Amino acid sequence: MHEDIAQILFEKAGHLGASFAEVRFEDTTREFISYVNGRITSLGNQKTKGASIRVIYEGGLGFASTYDLSRDGLLKALEEAVKIARSLSGSGKKLATVEPYKKSFKIENVKNHPSQAELTEKIGLVKRIYSYLSERKVSSSIARYGSYYGVIEVYTSDGLHVSAERLVTGISATAVIRENGKVGDSTETYGASLGLEAFTGENSPENIAEKAYENARLALKASRPPAGLQTVITRPELTGVFAHESFGHLTEGDGIFAGSSPLVGRLGEKLASEQVTIVDSGYDERGGYVFLADDEGVPTRRTVLVEKGILKGYLHSRESAALTGMEPTGNGRAQSFEHDVIVRMRNTFFEAGDWKEEEIIADTKNGLLLDKPAGGQVEEDGTFTFNARIGFIIENGEIKQPVRDVVLAGNILEMLRYIDAVGKNVEISTSPFGGCGKWGQMVHIGDGGPTLRVSRLLVGGEK
Repeated sequence: MHEDIAQILFEKAGHLGASFAEVRFEDTTREFISYVNGRITSLGNQKTKGASIRVIYEGGLGFASTYDLSRDGLLKALEEAVKIARSLSGSGKKLATVEPYKKSFKIENVKNHPSQAELTEKIGLVKRIYSYLSERKVSSSIARYGSYYGVIEVYTSDGLHVSAERLVTGISATAVIRENGKVGDSTETYGASLGLEAFTGENSPENIAEKAYENARLALKASRPPAGLQTVITRPELTGVFAHESFGHLTEGDGIFAGSSPLVGRLGEKLASEQVTIVDSGYDERGGYVFLADDEGVPTRRTVLVEKGILKGYLHSRESAALTGMEPTGNGRAQSFEHDVIVRMRNTFFEAGDWKEEEIIADTKNGLLLDKPAGGQVEEDGTFTFNARIGFIIENGEIKQPVRDVVLAGNILEMLRYIDAVGKNVEISTSPFGGCGKWGQMVHIGDGGPTLRVSRLLVGGEK
């Protein structure tokens, strides 16, 4: 803990005229292994250790970071932050008030932490994926292991003394099959805020590889879907993309303050069907990324964004909360100590409904059942284009021939009004591979939801 040096920095900040000071320490590690066609192509262990300092001086906010954690190094960074804040004085910057508290947030029930597990055990995970796929004579395979872990400490001159553990581990299998001039491929990933004990049972390397193999084989015989407005059923992984990418970004407080979000001034308004409830949370027992306190030291909480179709809330850092006259929600996040805090999501998902997935399918006369997101893009007004890697045509309530490379287009605020069935089967996914990007920063997130049905959505495919 760095409480003593933090107090020295706060005293110095006060002498320099700062009305607020914050120091954030980071000590994290990122591990990765890539195993391509039976050979290790990359293996790394990257450590990040340093501190950032943020101050407010007469309405100006200054930020500086340093790898030098000595007393002199931190004081130098403080002086730089104050210098920047002075140059920006009069900007009206402020932070929302939070209750002072002191707490250490730890992730419970981790049995085989990646910091303690042997490298041979981690390599063994990717080798097991390769072995399963090579036995099935795939044309090409990629197996990956990744982890991110460590501790963030945040101290503020207004009384926050917080440490928060970070942890996510994951494995991934990619299978490529070439037969008769056709190519089928699929990637399956599993991640959790757990140790290597996560990769057993249903989420063993063999089971992850099997899912990738079966979907790749399915893609071999799949065709493009019919184009046009259709009824679309999304499975949990694809549902999560709509929760996070299409809707979640519209609720971030910086966009609300700037006026760029179409949700400005619409709290209490009915935006969606009564079937729709969307939540952003730092923790959920059903899965996702465990994020118990944000990078400002604010404890995370369950934030309801939409409840039974009604817009209920936005996501805020301390800064965006102050600018909009609201409360911080624990959504202040930074990629590392070298980055300033901005508003970011945590685990964003549709809540459960009353339907079983098989009931939704049986109740659908004609449409598509889609799974596995494969990229896309979203505009600030909620207009989206997403790709689903695999799915099936539904005819008279029955699953028929497979389809692949399905393009979905529309506007999320229109789409939400056409959701008419929501399943009970909420799944929330996370991964150490990549994350969510915004303003040049990448952070780990979770997203998901249940199977849901949209009665009207534009599908790109064959005419």
